Amino acid sequence: MKLELGEHTIDCTNRTVLMGILNVSDDSPVAGSIAEVSGTVTAARDRGLELHAAGARIVDIGAHSTGAGKRDLTAQEEIERVCPVIEALRAEGVPVSVDTWNADVASAAAGAGVHLLNDVTGFTDPAMVAVAADHHLPVCVMQMRGDPKMHYEVDQTYEDVAAEVRDFLFERTATLEAAGAGQVWIDPGFGFGKSADDNVRMLADLPGLVASGRPVLVSASRKGFLAELLKRGNDQDTEGILEATLAFNTLAAYLGAHVVRVHDVDAVADAIQVVNRARAAMAEASG
Repeated sequence: MKLELGEHTIDCTNRTVLMGILNVSDDSPVAGSIAEVSGTVTAARDRGLELHAAGARIVDIGAHSTGAGKRDLTAQEEIERVCPVIEALRAEGVPVSVDTWNADVASAAAGAGVHLLNDVTGFTDPAMVAVAADHHLPVCVMQMRGDPKMHYEVDQTYEDVAAEVRDFLFERTATLEAAGAGQVWIDPGFGFGKSADDNVRMLADLPGLVASGRPVLVSASRKGFLAELLKRGNDQDTEGILEATLAFNTLAAYLGAHVVRVHDVDAVADAIQVVNRARAAMAEASG
């Protein structure tokens, strides 16, 4: 599997690569992930370069928190936060994605040179599909029920969570490909409108998504469901959340995920390096 991101090609054959999270918001539920947003892009650019140097092959830039009760940004505020950082990191040769569900922001990001559009609402807005198609940009489609800031309040009862996730992702993939978007990645949406047990069921189903032949991204870093599995509420900064993140992403990598999106790049990179060595050895042994 090769990820095609403009001038960058990233080989994920029998290995998992990291996407580093760069928050240019002021209210992320993971406090340590927030970059400076005052007056200059220097701090955000430098933080992005740190993530890249630590092992993040791609840096994902976002300004609009999906946390319940967090402030809604206007499109212009979001553009002013993400676009200068996209330009600065692209100038340094770093592949960059933008985490947004707003078509105006996506269009501005495309103009700034972004390599990938990452939409937690799964490109259900036709205007987002149009931006991807007009610029022939690679996209990452995520499954969720409800709205980004209301996912804890939706019905979390599924007849078959894995089947519902697969059906949604494959339908959106077909729509985007028919419209003329670039390479389509799929993200099962861990932590969005799903119980802790259903997140574990989706992890077990990951090989089914990998078998589709499309890049699979897992974004479970410091998610509240990991705290629930630890029986420590759903605080994304609770004690043990990093260790839970390491365990979950190690399993995801072993099961074939092509990309894991994380806050703690240094720690996760070490874990994934070991998994990648093991996967390469298993692939060689199997002929």
